[in-house]
Amino acid sequence: MTPRTAGPQQSLTVAIIGAGRLGGAFGRLLARAGYRVVAVTGRTRRSAAGAARFIGAGEPVTDVAAAASRAAIVLITTPDREIRGVCERIARGGGFRRGALVAHASGANGLDLLEAAREGGARRAVVHPLQSVPSRERGVENLPGSFFRVEADSGAIRLARGLVRALGGRELRLPGWTGDAASAAIYHAGAVAASNYLVTLLDFAARHFEALGVDRRQALRAVLPLVRGTLANVERLGIPGALTGPIARGDTTTIAGHVEALRVRAPALLDFYGRLAGATVPLALAKGGLAPGAAEEIRRIVRQCRP
Repeated sequence: MTPRTAGPQQSLTVAIIGAGRLGGAFGRLLARAGYRVVAVTGRTRRSAAGAARFIGAGEPVTDVAAAASRAAIVLITTPDREIRGVCERIARGGGFRRGALVAHASGANGLDLLEAAREGGARRAVVHPLQSVPSRERGVENLPGSFFRVEADSGAIRLARGLVRALGGRELRLPGWTGDAASAAIYHAGAVAASNYLVTLLDFAARHFEALGVDRRQALRAVLPLVRGTLANVERLGIPGALTGPIARGDTTTIAGHVEALRVRAPALLDFYGRLAGATVPLALAKGGLAPGAAEEIRRIVRQCRP
């Protein structure tokens, strides 16, 4: 999906405060979409200059207040733990223009981190992508087509949504959002489950093959086509429609065999296996291929996995 290039807001100036992986990717995509990146900050002038070269625009500076003062849109893309302090430092330096949009991209936090910007006459927003950004380059590839959580002060929501469109993203509407810390935490936990815990799950899968003497890299190469096929099935059939395997078909003998073999050959994997199997039973029941009696038998078997 290519970022959109239409819209009057895209003549606005942008300062990227903390142009690391995410900030660099944001800056490059926004510059492509017609926004004018005028300032880029880093911990050192050298790092700021490297980010500006990647973005293809923006003067590299280390003074965050000076950088923010040049722009109508200020994106604070520092690590989460630094956002509030950076915002306060900009405010103390008189860096926020009245009416400017100040946004961060932390999924676990809300507008409160930008309170100093509000007190300085700016408007606040959160634009968090549901996407993994391991590098600037991969961010530029991965962000278009992603969903974003968008939260903003009154009068700033259209501008925040314009940023998301320019990044090639789509807004994820959250009807149950209440703007409190719990809402942000639940949202972020879902993102962590989909991304970080998928890595944990793949590690768990690879460890089964390692127990049979397979090299870890080879194990991952072997299971990744299966993972891709499963994700394609989920995209096409949804959940629980994409569920296959012994629990989905009520094969209690196979599950019992898994448990016994793991107990003997790889006991460190047993507890997590049982927890995953137990969590899969409701999905199999919802799909309709698992009889209630078989479901209860599988639950009985996996209860034996507990340490």
